[in-house]
Amino acid sequence: MRLFLRPLETLCRRTLHVRQLPNLKPTRSLVNSNRFNHTQQAAVLPMSGLSGEVDRPNKRRRIVKSGVSESTMTRGGGVKVPQVQLSSEEAILRTLLLDTVEYIRRKNNDDPKGSGLVLRFTGGWVRDKVLGVDSQDIDVGISTMTGYEFGLALKEYLDIPENLERYKAHYPEHALKGVIGGLHKIAANPEKSKHLETTTIRVFGFDVDLVNLRKETYTDTSRNPQVEFGTAEEDALRRDATVNALFYNLHTGEVEDFTGMGLSDMEAKLIRTPLAPYQTFKDDPLRVLRLIRFASRLGYTIDPNTEESMCDDDIKHSLRLKISQERIGIEIEKMLRGMFSRTMVRLVSRKVC
Repeated sequence: MRLFLRPLETLCRRTLHVRQLPNLKPTRSLVNSNRFNHTQQAAVLPMSGLSGEVDRPNKRRRIVKSGVSESTMTRGGGVKVPQVQLSSEEAILRTLLLDTVEYIRRKNNDDPKGSGLVLRFTGGWVRDKVLGVDSQDIDVGISTMTGYEFGLALKEYLDIPENLERYKAHYPEHALKGVIGGLHKIAANPEKSKHLETTTIRVFGFDVDLVNLRKETYTDTSRNPQVEFGTAEEDALRRDATVNALFYNLHTGEVEDFTGMGLSDMEAKLIRTPLAPYQTFKDDPLRVLRLIRFASRLGYTIDPNTEESMCDDDIKHSLRLKISQERIGIEIEKMLRGMFSRTMVRLVSRKVC
């Protein structure tokens, strides 16, 4: 394993040439410090659709501080909840996606795929917006159909001239740039941590990933899981960290915390796994490095139980067995872009060498 990490010293010397990202801090207390109960019912927070400006939407994440205001609503002991603003472009995208859902339901009123269709923004976009940070990396989780099926319906909906004219009449031209581009199906690529086929579509200037909600089952010898359709809770629990398992429900405009820990962990600035850390790392040991990277990027602390599992000899063996040198190198390169890169590289050397 030390052979895999031999480039660390060289990478450390290059940190002065790596552009540092600003610290991501919520401007207000986000949640009660008490843990939410881990039940089938998600912890829910409101999310407003106020307007704002975003420059140069694209798939590469940009860290830009956005406005966060306090809500007058309270939850759990009178804690004030921040309202996270959608940009004007994000609000247009949300409207378009919901209109597409209604189009699918009208067209296939007897099809259960349409009647049960729910859309959610998932993962890093939600985390960053709760922190008051604009994010251009938008993934859409779909409940009852594949991303490709939904993407085809979206293109079909916008191919109807009066539908497109509707948006042009209500939104400034600059917000509709690009209108809709190519629909691309991206095959699963486990070596790049893409365990499920994804569909990417460019619409109104955004590159949007469309993918169905899923659950994953692992074997002892591979980090490539068996993947099938899952519920929103199953999709949240399969993720690498609780702070990355938050969803934004496009229909209700609310943030959903199906792990029951994501929001409180953001308040505590804590990185932990949604499920037991040992099994999480045993299934996919690359998550050891991913969690260290997120801690580096956000300036968060790794949960003691999670850190203990990182040091387990079985996990180190799985890391040697399942993960290529290339993937380890990619994660370390990403890690060095964080504010606390030197500390995190030392942690990698101590925990996984």
